[in-house]
Amino acid sequence: MSAKPTTLEGRLAQLIRLVCSNHEGEVIAAVHAIVRTLKAADNIHALAERIERPNGGSLSEAEMQKLYDAGFAAGVQATENKYHGVNDFLNADGKPTWEAVALFLQRNKHRLAPKHHEFIDKVAAQTVWGDEPTDRMHKYLHSLFFRLGGKIK
Repeated sequence: MSAKPTTLEGRLAQLIRLVCSNHEGEVIAAVHAIVRTLKAADNIHALAERIERPNGGSLSEAEMQKLYDAGFAAGVQATENKYHGVNDFLNADGKPTWEAVALFLQRNKHRLAPKHHEFIDKVAAQTVWGDEPTDRMHKYLHSLFFRLGGKIK
């Protein structure tokens, strides 16, 4: 059995879990314990407030969703970079080949503004024939690569 909770919330959480017991006696005992715990609480209104507004009411639902979405997107990006990075195709100097960068960008172009998509597809198509991009195309290609979190060792 785990240690006895030290906070009111912890004790109530433990008792609420007991309400789901398959044994009627445990359920009744848990309900009575909840009532005793609530009566013994110094400020039941403060507890009710924390239940209604778990974050203190400082964030709206939209703000919480925005934070969640940003965290989720960052996690997805980190995972994609880890598993679909360009480190599989490196030049002798340890830098990714332009082909690897172009294909990485093509796989991840949904993360960039649509105005970049045509360029990315054009350069990715050049990987088939091995046509080296111009210096200007290289700079643009790598700027998009870095924007998506790509790194060169």
